[in-house]
Order: sequence, then structure tokens, then C-alpha cells
Amino acid sequence: MKKAFTFIIALLGLSTLLVSAQTETKGTIITSANETLEGVIKDQMQKKGNILFTGSTGSKKMYSPSDISGFTINGVKYVSYANDFYKEVSTGSKATLFIRVTDNSGKTIYNGAEPVVLATAEGKSGDYYLQVKSDSKFNLVNKKNFAAVISNVCADCVSVQSDIKSGQLNYTQITKVVEQYNSCL
Repeated sequence: MKKAFTFIIALLGLSTLLVSAQTETKGTIITSANETLEGVIKDQMQKKGNILFTGSTGSKKMYSPSDISGFTINGVKYVSYANDFYKEVSTGSKATLFIRVTDNSGKTIYNGAEPVVLATAEGKSGDYYLQVKSDSKFNLVNKKNFAAVISNVCADCVSVQSDIKSGQLNYTQITKVVEQYNSCL
């Protein structure tokens, strides 16, 4: 009985290590000073709105979106904008599509002893944002404003405009819309 109990405890301990190992992944961060640092990143975006970075020296540091320009895990790029992290979904020569992965709106942080309530971009976690290369603004794209935003932001592409108007492309195909816009001459 003692052997079975010891085996179960050992198995539970090993499974805990395996789960924590799966959430820590090699990656790089880009600091606000544009330095690239390699290390291990623990994704805490969904729960805490930040990441835990362990550098090559073993030092650990928590990074919020206001601390860094972005980071990469498993070849997937994330950028910081307006106190939140955004995952790059599709990119090209004219525009990049992002999806918001954190919602730090209303979160309290401390500037020394002074509490500060964070303000973020409009929208929420899971919303899409389109950034045109000629403009650094993140344009919120949702079901309600899809046609208006795309017709405004992608005004220089006739094929996208006609496919939106004819109903061939809609919000559920937003990745395809961005790809088509990027290939538009």
C-alpha cells in the first residue's frame, strides 16, 4: 500500500513538472530600447496579462505590455500596443492583422507607491485589429463595423472593395481579406 501511495505521489509530482514545462517556451523579447533578448518565456497573458521571462543568466523578470515592444514564442509574434498584447495573425507588405490576447483595461499597477489604472484600446480580448503599414494605428474590426473599417482602410484596393460589396468576403473571412489586400497592386 505504501509503495502504491508513493508511486501516485511521484506520478502527480512528475505531471506537475510536465505541465509547467509545457507553459515555459524558448523565445525572444524586444525591449522598449529595441534590444533583443533570448531566454524562456512563461505565458501568463490570459491570467495576469503579462509574461515571465527567464534570461540566459537565470534571472527572472515579469514583463507587462508597457515594458516591452513585443516578443516571439514558437515563431509566433506578439506586439505591445495600448497596454495589451496582440498576436500577429497575418502580415504582408501593406497591412498586418492582429488579435488581442489580453485585456488589461482597468487593471491597477503601481508607479512607485502611486496606483495607476490602465487604459487600453477600445475592444476586448479576442477582437481583431488591422494595422496598415502607412499608419501605426490599430483599427478595431468587429462584426458590426467590418464593412466600414475595411472599406476605409483598404480603400486603395478595388478587388477587396468589390468582394466586400458583393458579399463574397465577410467578417468570418477576415484573414482572407487581409491576404487579398496585401496582394493587391
